[in-house]
Amino acid sequence: MDIKQLGYLGLAAREPEAFATYATDILGMQRVAGEDGVTHFRIDDRHHRVTVEESDRDGGAHYGWELDDADALAAAMDELSDNGVEPIEATQRELEIRRVGGMAHFLDPAGNRVELYHGATAGDGQFTSARDVERFVTGDLGLGHVVLASPDVEAQQRFYTEVLGFKISDTMRAPFRATFLHTNPRHHSIAFVDGPFFGIHDPFLHHFMLEVPDMDQVGRTYDLVLDRDVPVTMSLGRHTNDQVFSFYAESPIGVHTEFGSGGVLIDDSTWEVTEIPGPDLWGHRH
Repeated sequence: MDIKQLGYLGLAAREPEAFATYATDILGMQRVAGEDGVTHFRIDDRHHRVTVEESDRDGGAHYGWELDDADALAAAMDELSDNGVEPIEATQRELEIRRVGGMAHFLDPAGNRVELYHGATAGDGQFTSARDVERFVTGDLGLGHVVLASPDVEAQQRFYTEVLGFKISDTMRAPFRATFLHTNPRHHSIAFVDGPFFGIHDPFLHHFMLEVPDMDQVGRTYDLVLDRDVPVTMSLGRHTNDQVFSFYAESPIGVHTEFGSGGVLIDDSTWEVTEIPGPDLWGHRH
């Protein structure tokens, strides 16, 4: 299976308008009208990369992974069936809401809803940030990354590498177990961390990451977060493995957001998987 990128992210929210304000005024996304209680957010030339839908809970709802075309989706569905996973084809209404040509979904071993799709729709006109964010680093690298707290990190790693075709970037065993996986040159598009270490025993979206081209945009956003009294959950710092300079803030739905720049790119012909000694070179204080 040849997954190209993390194409989109779906969020559930008890108060979607609160998240919408955060997404535009703080993160700099562009709001796009939706339907059926769904609001979309644009960060590049795609119709949307993030969706929030009204729910009786807060957190991650679905994770969309892009394939080349309809043939690749059909082949992926066959591979899933061969591995004991029965994907469900999307309804026409789901395709309309996602703005894709084809999609199938299933649950990973931890219960996260995984969506494989092709044919993402482009947005109308140019992306226009709701504030002063010039652009986000996306394109073939995808939305950014998501980090999921999972009860069994090793089971998740096996499924995503052996069934879905992801590659391991790095692993970590202290202060908690984690694995970082890539599917294009972005250092990781998804990572799994040990949920029980944090007192979490159900699958949980810890954070999603947005990347901008330079540290000044990170700094301006950090100042804005402080000025607006948005909870900072991790201060400015730089990660050990992907080298991202970033900070973390808590969104109104409890999902954290990492806003950063400077991520390293992986060349599979030369990259060596290592066990990193910890998540940070400096900073990122709680």
